Amino acid sequence: MDAWGRHHGTPAHDAVELITAELANNAVTHGQVPGRDAELRLSREDGGRVRVEVSDARGERLPETRDAGTGEEGGRGLLLVAALAKEWGTAPRPGAPGKTVWAVVPAEPVRG
Repeated sequence: MDAWGRHHGTPAHDAVELITAELANNAVTHGQVPGRDAELRLSREDGGRVRVEVSDARGERLPETRDAGTGEEGGRGLLLVAALAKEWGTAPRPGAPGKTVWAVVPAEPVRG
């Protein structure tokens, strides 16, 4: 992110960092299949946006946003993703079994 002009501590950097952590955690927690891999990609898009993609091998387990109960430790990650991303969604994993969960973050580079 820093090499792309989105410096540590800026809203864009922090949003991409949190979204990446949440999607990666979900892939490991809910999408892991023994002997199969997961994949993480960050890319720049037109208009200063950053795209986060996390792929796993569990195509039948699609993510869903839900309000976690007050006593639950988890279940809020996708709510954070939805709040921080311009858009997010899922797609079949290209070239392998599973799915890709993606999010697009507005991330204009810092000037100066």
